Amino acid sequence: MNIITEEMRFRQRLCEYALKNGVTKTARRYHTNRQFVYRQLSKYDGDVRSLALKSRKPFNSPNAHTNEELNLIRKMYKRNGIYGLAEVYVRCCAKGYARCFESMCRQIRNKGYKKPEVHRKNYVKYYTMDGKYPGEKVQVDIKYVPVECIKFPTYGCKYYQITAIDEFSRKRVLKIVKEKSTYETSKFMLTLEKQMGFKIKTIQVDNGYEFVNDAEKTNKKTSFQLVTEQLGMQIRRTRPYSPWQNGKVERSHREDGKILYNRKVFTSEKELIKAVEKHVKRYNSTAKTSLKFKSPNEVVSKYFSKCNICLDN
Repeated sequence: MNIITEEMRFRQRLCEYALKNGVTKTARRYHTNRQFVYRQLSKYDGDVRSLALKSRKPFNSPNAHTNEELNLIRKMYKRNGIYGLAEVYVRCCAKGYARCFESMCRQIRNKGYKKPEVHRKNYVKYYTMDGKYPGEKVQVDIKYVPVECIKFPTYGCKYYQITAIDEFSRKRVLKIVKEKSTYETSKFMLTLEKQMGFKIKTIQVDNGYEFVNDAEKTNKKTSFQLVTEQLGMQIRRTRPYSPWQNGKVERSHREDGKILYNRKVFTSEKELIKAVEKHVKRYNSTAKTSLKFKSPNEVVSKYFSKCNICLDN
């Protein structure tokens, strides 16, 4: 320790006086007890730094995570970490973990199980507008399936993934198509409500030509717009060049790339479609932090069961 404090100098004077005049006189002169003087003399070796105050931090905490808990967190994070920390926490709780979510995250961070993520700062202030019940607002977008994961002959065809996500429950519906057109998106809308399991009020899309036409060029409606109007849905467009307004579906596309397309290779179109169906089934049954550690399916079933109880009463 390089810093010499006034407390250390005081203890040095006390020790020097005690060596010359004895412990009893020292205790009386410095208004303390003899036990304190004896403790300082046992530490004093002639150097003032030997009288420095040492840390009182305990070597072991009674509330510290046990080795069994740490092994459980590491095991569950290795298996389910790619699906999010909420899913890891739910799996740990199912195995008997009784601590809070923040404690688990702290251990994952401190033990180095997860590398820290660098988040780009958003300089545009944006106010989110979440749906208040299932089906009030559904975001729809289309994603290009990476060529790197396709290991079968496509003969020049490209594959796309149409995604619909409910803002309230985060429940998703996915479909693999071979073209990016209003024909495929309108066909997707015809079966969307049945696959979601509830009525849809508003559809939010970007300004892509696979959904809507440019109002400055033509007033003609696309087949996607006509189908949604026939189904009694309203179309809401995002602001141009503002993908964050469709943030939930964009975030889900990032998760698709991380969980599915960057980890697997598909040897046939049938295998691709089957893997996407399995992936969306797992996604809808995975716990989310934003849903208070519930899965999208649980949120939907809980909401409608609550509504049925209210109607019965």
